[in-house]
Amino acid sequence: MHTLGAPLWAVRVYPAIAAGATVILAGWLAAELGGKKRAVILASFFVFIDPVSFAFGHILSTNALDLAMWLLCVILLVKLEKGASPRLWIWWGAVAGLALMHKYILAFLLAALLVGFLFTFWRRWFASRWLWTGVAVLLLIVLPNVVWQATHAFPFLQLQHYVRIHHRNVIMTPIEFVRAQIVMHNPLNFIFAMCGLVLLFSPAMRRFRALAWSFVAFIVLMFALHARDYYLAAAAPPMFAAGAVAVERWLQKSWAKRAVYAYVVAATLLTAMSLPSVLPILSPVATEAYCRRMWLQRAEPETSRDAVMPDWVADQFGWQESVEMAAAYYNSLPPEERAKTAILGNYYGQAGAIDYYGPALGLPQAISGHHSYWFWGPRGNSGESVIVMDPWTNSAKHCSSWTLVGKPQTPWAPPDRHPAIYHCRGLDFNLSAEWQRFRHFD
Repeated sequence: MHTLGAPLWAVRVYPAIAAGATVILAGWLAAELGGKKRAVILASFFVFIDPVSFAFGHILSTNALDLAMWLLCVILLVKLEKGASPRLWIWWGAVAGLALMHKYILAFLLAALLVGFLFTFWRRWFASRWLWTGVAVLLLIVLPNVVWQATHAFPFLQLQHYVRIHHRNVIMTPIEFVRAQIVMHNPLNFIFAMCGLVLLFSPAMRRFRALAWSFVAFIVLMFALHARDYYLAAAAPPMFAAGAVAVERWLQKSWAKRAVYAYVVAATLLTAMSLPSVLPILSPVATEAYCRRMWLQRAEPETSRDAVMPDWVADQFGWQESVEMAAAYYNSLPPEERAKTAILGNYYGQAGAIDYYGPALGLPQAISGHHSYWFWGPRGNSGESVIVMDPWTNSAKHCSSWTLVGKPQTPWAPPDRHPAIYHCRGLDFNLSAEWQRFRHFD
């Protein structure tokens, strides 16, 4: 992004490429599972029309590469089971290690995969030195990250502890959890994936049954941990690939062809109906009205959210307006005061927006105590002058002067994302010396 100058299209293109790779890899996996031309096409097509692909494929986030990287891990496992050189475990370890560095959710997928190994004859691989060589490669790749976590008091575990004790994520019943998956993928896509799960449990696919057990174990694990519904998304494409192989077998019967073609058309129409809830293709007014009427509308994953549109759509509003308001005030300050003024984003999204839009508007780098932003520190600011986006508790009491800059008008964004902006002069403690007190995970 820095190479391209971080234009908006660059923010979109990386996840789009990852989504395209996922479509191709799904077809590849279908072929490895024994599918012919129709299975390859169906696997790629159902991953393509999955609403999750559209949602993850247009927003640059840690979700963008999950699906493709896990699919590649599964493809390598299938090739190993089919008799490929055991040295392929080295490549599997490299891919799994990079996937784990990308996002820690892959650790839970690997744990679920372990269950699949233990429940099936894939456990014979534990006797292979090549498997352990692959595991060593995986550990070597993630070791620097583990060391960093350990030397910084495991901030990831601190975040998870905060989420758990404050009940930040919505806790679902088993029925609500399954319903969330059905809504997220669309009912017909979900059924198609479940066809894949049934096939993998069948005697005909006994050699790949470990993948079925892994999928089930992952669902149980995510439910037990009260994970957000979209955390399961990476596990779905392999089931689409297996589902395509199952459907291709039914296509051998003449009566099934028309039924399958009708099913594909219906699934495509359902995805098309859900697109306004995952892509910004309508005006905000039309999107809000559409989402209120759509029975496919998702529940919010956090207990504190209250947007009229789904979170991944609503969260795209308001950032530029907030930064422009802060920049207009910042640039109105006398040069001598402006030189010593910091901009504090109490939420990492606000700080990230400052760092994205701010350089073109003459703003300094943001400071924030939220999540990993805290580690960048106060950037040498003492607190003599701080523009505060989203005040912390009792913040006005710590300032000799507390001036309202303005309240961004962002009716389509979640109300907690763009609160009023203030200017704090004369903070009664040194920002650099007391930076620890700004650290938070809410």
